Amino acid sequence: MTDILPTKPNLPADFIDCSVGEPHLVREVLFKYFNLDDYVMPQPEKCWEYPSPFGYKPLVQMLEDKHGHPVVITNGAKQALGATFYALKKINKQLVGMVTPYWALLPQLLSMHGLQYTTSSSMINSLSSSNIDSFLLLAPNNPDGQFPILSAVEDACKSLKLPLIHDAAYYTHIYVPRTESLKTYGDAQIFSISKMFGLSGLRIGYVVCPNPEFYNYVREYVEHMTVGVSIASQVFLADLINKMKNNPDSTLKFEEECSQALSHVKRSMLEVDKEVLDIPESSVNNCGMFGFFKTGPKFDQQKARLNFISGTPFGMPGMIRMNLAWNAVQIKEIVKRLNESRE
Repeated sequence: MTDILPTKPNLPADFIDCSVGEPHLVREVLFKYFNLDDYVMPQPEKCWEYPSPFGYKPLVQMLEDKHGHPVVITNGAKQALGATFYALKKINKQLVGMVTPYWALLPQLLSMHGLQYTTSSSMINSLSSSNIDSFLLLAPNNPDGQFPILSAVEDACKSLKLPLIHDAAYYTHIYVPRTESLKTYGDAQIFSISKMFGLSGLRIGYVVCPNPEFYNYVREYVEHMTVGVSIASQVFLADLINKMKNNPDSTLKFEEECSQALSHVKRSMLEVDKEVLDIPESSVNNCGMFGFFKTGPKFDQQKARLNFISGTPFGMPGMIRMNLAWNAVQIKEIVKRLNESRE
């Protein structure tokens, strides 16, 4: 088990990697409902040139129409976070408030952009800290699926005059109840195509910017740090979004099947012996695609031939984070290995 978060850990061939947030299940269901092999590249010669740092115009327009605010395309959600941290620094912010547990790479990313952070296990305590001058909210949270009332967090930030960044990588109806209306919150809201559709290889994220000052600095960061995201990836995504818009029934079925499959996985994890992983029944209702579980006295991932990431870099030693975005056959094998490892 590692205390870092490698993108692709080098594991023995018979191991199952449960550490990386690869949405296997989401991608499988997407392929079931949408044909991704027949998209057409307009002006194919253009895809080999440097792309615009401000995004492929048809894709940007689609996303701005959807969210009702300016959008900047980024090379994944991690670059989007870097861009919003750059914006905070440019407006003279220094100390970012967060909730524990937090995504493992946030401390390093904040430090790289000249920011400090403070954490609390309570949303109320974190927001009421007298020292913070901005707030970062992952909702649903990675790793534990916390999902606060977003309007209440936004109101509190406005009252305290704190810029709010909402990392919304898991803010879709795959990971949150359909009763959630998926509104725009904060000064900047970050989305991930990897988590939304399981298409990690596209390397696309984007930032919705209700705050014009954030929009200008996020664009500036992207223009300085890269010459833009692959045209081929952006055209592919625009084509997919257009397909989904024109096939609302298939889109609804895709999201509902993913959501139901994740619920099945979370229920299946309750079959794991508590001496291996202590999984509370309440975890079935957590949002997002991860399990964040306390290790038991008989936990032995080497014996189980499974790879997890330690809870230490998330701010909570004694825990493990586990990717739950597996199909029914795969999760059955994972549960089997965990239970057999206790013997």
